[in-house]
Parts: sequence; structure tokens; C-alpha cells
Amino acid sequence: MLVGGWFLYDSIQRQLEGAETVAVPYVVGLLQANAVNEITDEGLTPQVRRVANSDVEEGFVFAQSPTEGTRVDKETVVRIDVSSGKPEVTIPGVVGQTAEDAVAELTRAGLVAQVVEVNSDRDEGTVTGQSPGAGIVVVEGTQVRINVSKGPRPVTVPNVVGLPYDQAASELQRAGFGVSRIDVDSDQAAGIVTDQEPNGGSEGSRGSTVTVSVSKGPSTSAVPDVTTQDVAIAQTTLQAAGFRWRVVYEDTDDLAQDGIVNAQDPVGGSQAEPNAIVTLFVGRFVETTTTTP
Repeated sequence: MLVGGWFLYDSIQRQLEGAETVAVPYVVGLLQANAVNEITDEGLTPQVRRVANSDVEEGFVFAQSPTEGTRVDKETVVRIDVSSGKPEVTIPGVVGQTAEDAVAELTRAGLVAQVVEVNSDRDEGTVTGQSPGAGIVVVEGTQVRINVSKGPRPVTVPNVVGLPYDQAASELQRAGFGVSRIDVDSDQAAGIVTDQEPNGGSEGSRGSTVTVSVSKGPSTSAVPDVTTQDVAIAQTTLQAAGFRWRVVYEDTDDLAQDGIVNAQDPVGGSQAEPNAIVTLFVGRFVETTTTTP
């Protein structure tokens, strides 16, 4: 109040003494050159101070002192603050951070994050690169691109159904997949891949696991038809097919049927479990004797 009162008193004194005063013009919002002209036209002395300002375009006045309308002596200094543009900031390094943390740090620095998802071997959601790089000085509000991993590039899963397990596993591993095996009952031969998940032709991430179902072999198999064969040959045939046998001899007076399988049980072509017993009915020649009265 003392200073204000003194200023008012001083102004009154000057007016009484005949000193000439002028009103300070309003120059906020003008270009620097125009503001300086306005001030000098009133017989006042402009003092320009350039200050960074995020909201005012470079070269325009955003503040003045004294304020407009204040009556002052001629040649009084009028200070004007002129925007030098947006403040400059140093770009922080965000590579290796999560996307969420990186965006937050760039925002705090007055920068704009542009998130671009890219395929990468880095963990999903991790920043793998940025542009401009860390340490570069730019104006506030500059856009910084950050590449964020969305996981490895998808690759096509090979179709291995119908292949032997060893071959199927090799193909999947060459394509970059892990292999998990499940043994299942199937009519396919033992060791053959009967199914896979994910399916062949679909896309999967390199390093992910493909589960293959592998046949344990059929639970039953067809019994060979060994009728009309010599019993020794029949036994060899059954053994090769995974069956056991027992022999039941039947007398015959036909020499050609001696040692020949006349019938079998189960019959040829029927299904039976491995190692099941097949009964062979084999002819045994018995010579007929004639009794003389």
C-alpha cells in the first residue's frame, strides 16, 4: 500500500508540476516487432525478454509490465515477454522398458509417444527400439517412436500326420518348434503320428510346442489264413504275425492231408489280440487195415 500510495502521489505531483505522462499500450498477442513499435510510438522504452512458452507461438508477446492503461512518464521502460517457442527437452532412453513405463516417462518429459508393435524375440510388451534416440535435445511435444515387441514372427506349422515319430519330430524342430509326444491307441502302425496340435498349415510362434499323438499300435490285428498250408509253415506265419498256436490232430486216410492244416480257429481274416492262440486242425494219416475172414 505504501508503494502504491507513493506511486499515486508521485503521479499526482508530476501532473501538478506539468510532467507529461502516457498510458502504457496493450501489446500482448502482438508480434515482437509490432509490440516494440507500439511502445516506442508512445515515447516509452521497450525491453524485450525472450522466454520459452509451450502455449504461445514463437515471436509473439505473452506478458508485459507495466500492464496496459498504466500512466507512466515518457521513456519509462516497458518490459515485454516474447515467446522463444516451446521449451527444449532431452529425450530419455526407454529401450528395454515395458511399453507402459516408456510411454509414462516420455509423457513426463513433455514428449509424445508413438507406439508401433513389431515382431521380436524379446518378451511381448518390451520396447525394442526408439527414434529419435536417447540424449537428443528436441522441442517439447516432439513425437518419439517406440517399437514394442508383439512376440516372434509367426511361422507355418508343418503337417506331420502320417509320418513316423522320429521324422515328424525332426521336421518340427527344423521349423523352430518344440515337440511334445502323447502315445495313443490307434489302428495305425506303432510309432506313426495320428494327430497334431496345432494343425499343420496353421501359424504358430517360433519356439512354441507342437503336441503330436503317436500310435501305440492296433489293439487287435488280422489273423493270417493258414489253411491248406503245411503245419510247420503255418506256425511260422502265425509267429511272424504275433500269434501263438496249438495243434489238434485229426486222423485221415488221405495221405495228401497228412501234416496239412484243414481248419483254424479263429478263422483267417478275423481280428484277434496280439499273442492270442490260434488252434490249428491238422490232418494225421492213418493207414486203413483190411481184416480177412
